Amino acid sequence: MPVTAGPAVPMGADGAGDARFFIVGAGRSGTTLLRLILCGHSRLHVAPETWFIRDLLARLPVAGRLCPAQLRDALDMITSHYRWPDLAIQEAAFREAAAGLPAPDLRAIIDLVYRRVAVAAGKPRIGDKTPVYVQCLPGLVALYPDAKFIHMLRDGRDVALSYINAGWPYRCYQGDGFEWTQAVRAARGFSGRGQMLELRYEALMTAPEAEIRRVCAFLGEPYEAQMMQIGMRLDLVPARERGIHARLVQPVAAAADGGWRGRLGTIPCFVMEACLGQDLLQNGYQLRFARPVWRPLRVLMRKLLITISPLLLRLIPALQRRGWLAGF
Repeated sequence: MPVTAGPAVPMGADGAGDARFFIVGAGRSGTTLLRLILCGHSRLHVAPETWFIRDLLARLPVAGRLCPAQLRDALDMITSHYRWPDLAIQEAAFREAAAGLPAPDLRAIIDLVYRRVAVAAGKPRIGDKTPVYVQCLPGLVALYPDAKFIHMLRDGRDVALSYINAGWPYRCYQGDGFEWTQAVRAARGFSGRGQMLELRYEALMTAPEAEIRRVCAFLGEPYEAQMMQIGMRLDLVPARERGIHARLVQPVAAAADGGWRGRLGTIPCFVMEACLGQDLLQNGYQLRFARPVWRPLRVLMRKLLITISPLLLRLIPALQRRGWLAGF
């Protein structure tokens, strides 16, 4: 049911509560898991993926009052996105509230969305879990100068495997076009390092409470033990996505399965390391094919795979469907 009202919730002077925070990174890196954990906090709620901020930043000015045409464009971009229904906000009420803004700038319009989600959840502080926002960090800082970012980082080989298992049409041999590669480079190049906390998926699986305590400290919030009971919050995941998040029914520490080491054969592992190796190393991940003799072969393999990637993107999924190929 669409949400039109909710319990009174204390908000900051600008109606947005405390400092905004964003969970960013590559898809399949644990961002949904972290969202469900933080939603268990008595003060925190994390909105479903919004996505529209990236489009708003690309087409509209960050600062200054929007003219009527720009305001219409902003509202259309927000409400026409396929994820808009996930927010459970009545479109008519949202548009009416936006029309009543005395100075409708971009932040004020976005905060209308966040405020309604926070009020519906009965929480005073709202965050956003949209992994792709890692690619527009400077724009987000321009909107929210005091924002905090939690970068979920996971071994790129496990991300690539998870993409394959989810049936997503992205592969590591797309070179710079692979989402994990884009995400880790964007995070590494972000100048506001004091505003960003790196949270490694592997560390979260190994020591969940310690890592979530670190996240809470970064956000300036006390740790609360009930945060780790994520099973009761699975209804926060959109129904269409629950199939690819089936493992969230398990306790956090039990979700790890040993990762790529137990699932990648020699050739698939070499292919992934050829494509992702430099970024894996720069983020502190060790390679199976790390000896110096392998480096020129990795470089050559990467160039070859990127060159023929349009063919591979069609050929390999077809071979997988026939059971003739795994691990790519």
